[in-house]
Amino acid sequence: SVLSGSILAAQRSDNGSYVCKLNVSGMEVVSDPISVQLEGLPHFIRQPEKLNVTKNSPFNLTCQAVGPPDPVEIYWFRNNVRVNEEPHISPSVLTVPGLTEAALFSCEAHNSKGLTASNPGQVNVKGTPSAPAGVRVLNRTAHAIVISWVPGFDAFSAFNSCRVQVEEAVPRSNVSLLLFHTSVPPHVYHIQQLEPMADYNIRVSCRNEVDWSAFSPWVTASTTEGAPNTPPLNVTVSFNESSSSLEIRWVKPPLGRIHGELQGYHIWYRWQNSKGLVSHQGNGEEW
Repeated sequence: SVLSGSILAAQRSDNGSYVCKLNVSGMEVVSDPISVQLEGLPHFIRQPEKLNVTKNSPFNLTCQAVGPPDPVEIYWFRNNVRVNEEPHISPSVLTVPGLTEAALFSCEAHNSKGLTASNPGQVNVKGTPSAPAGVRVLNRTAHAIVISWVPGFDAFSAFNSCRVQVEEAVPRSNVSLLLFHTSVPPHVYHIQQLEPMADYNIRVSCRNEVDWSAFSPWVTASTTEGAPNTPPLNVTVSFNESSSSLEIRWVKPPLGRIHGELQGYHIWYRWQNSKGLVSHQGNGEEW
């Protein structure tokens, strides 16, 4: 008898060696092997990849396609213009001496059955990033301000650090400009070493491996009230004989040292033979 078989919608994965097995009176009979090889257009196993490269620095691209039938020949294209007049045998490595602007690379694979075009690979040139945007205040205390920002376009090179510039809106000291550095992400920074009840102008710049970006526009933020950083001055104690009482007088701290609205004073005293402290509160400048 004659037996036949078929492979429907044959694919490259069907290539290989096939045998026919028969069972005759309980005995298995195996035919000689036959080889099946599906021929067609070249099939890519490696195509030009997307790259981000340094300006004027050399780099390589690889294109690899297989048959059968072989050989498979490779032609390279840059921005749809053929690069090599003579074909390369697959696999092919294209060495580009450097770019000053972005370019699109692709390749064609040819064999006796025809040609197959690869997907294009965009090669970008790393550059100076854009300035951050959207600087906003997340939290404020007497001596600190927490800010966040939206990073600008990184120009195909990841950001690695940012710098935060802080200046007093109304300079009150010789060191009115502060500069802080921070790694990113996250794009958040806790600005410290600030004075209470003060207005500050803040801006941000970020860096990739190429250069620093321009600074973001200035934003203004203020710290909150803080405790006075100096005690009352010229404290004096006198005995009032007519009322048999002690009078305590003082001069309130300088306005610039109060750091907010002065709400009152807290006086502590102890009698000579007592062990505990007694306190009184008030808002006058004598008692």
